[in-house]
Amino acid sequence: MQQSEDKLLAEALGRINRGGKIASRFLKNDISEFDREVPLGFDRALERVRTVLVGLTPGVNPELVEAATDRVTLRVLTGGGALNMNPVVVTVDVTRSGERTTLHVRAIAKEGLIKQRAGQKTAERIAALLDGASPSP
Repeated sequence: MQQSEDKLLAEALGRINRGGKIASRFLKNDISEFDREVPLGFDRALERVRTVLVGLTPGVNPELVEAATDRVTLRVLTGGGALNMNPVVVTVDVTRSGERTTLHVRAIAKEGLIKQRAGQKTAERIAALLDGASPSP
């Protein structure tokens, strides 16, 4: 069964600090989303997304959330913010649209008193990786 983003983040914060799971209910979400159309076929775009997600969290394969003929959704839990200690859930929808492929990227993290913008910065990092540029740290 697939878990919600909030549950994934709560459990990840609970692994960092015992009270993190409870405290996560009171933290705001930092959500960043973007759409990108890439001039690649569906299979090549899907492989590129999978490579980017594996690069974000080495040794961990992305979770397959949804699979259909023309749409695949992958999810990974990675780190962001200071020292990559803030858990970030990244979900990417890969959708066939003719000879091109549309990507919808969503990155979400919990925000405490110190605003790290982990969701936003992770989404920006993914955009740079998808474009083939070196991401800024």
